[in-house]
Amino acid sequence: MRCINWQIASVAAALLIGATVGDAAAGSNTPKQVEVVDDTVTGKALLGRFDYVGKWQHVHGKHDGRTNGTSTRSTHTGDVAIFRFIGTRIRLYGIRGPSGGRAGIALDEASTGGVPVDFYAPRIQTHALIYESPALARGVHDLSIVVWGTRDMHGHYYYVNIDGVEFEP
Repeated sequence: MRCINWQIASVAAALLIGATVGDAAAGSNTPKQVEVVDDTVTGKALLGRFDYVGKWQHVHGKHDGRTNGTSTRSTHTGDVAIFRFIGTRIRLYGIRGPSGGRAGIALDEASTGGVPVDFYAPRIQTHALIYESPALARGVHDLSIVVWGTRDMHGHYYYVNIDGVEFEP
């Protein structure tokens, strides 16, 4: 009985975050290794969704390498994007370019400082790896991206531009 309850709980947790636990028809029990979530998947404090707080702008129709042709950006100091997930590692992707600004990344912390990340590049780079977490203990984690309203001295503006995340469930 204990084994069955553990299996049910495992399957329920996997379904909660959208991970596949295998295709029974194909006889495969191999779990999905990476879950990809686009910037447009939103909801307040829900697993596997972005929660944007502040004056974020959703950009559509940019088929230049952005996931699904979208990104979500802000230049407003203090705006926050939060992504809650169950997993062991997360990667943040964004758009780097001449108008890119700086942000702080906080993982499982309430800190508004965080690890500095830069969205500046001399030329536009779509779906650029902005941040990769260290290995994490399996569990619920929050990734927070805080707009600083600062930029590289060569930058033209302050955009923090999110394309999406991928995480290991």
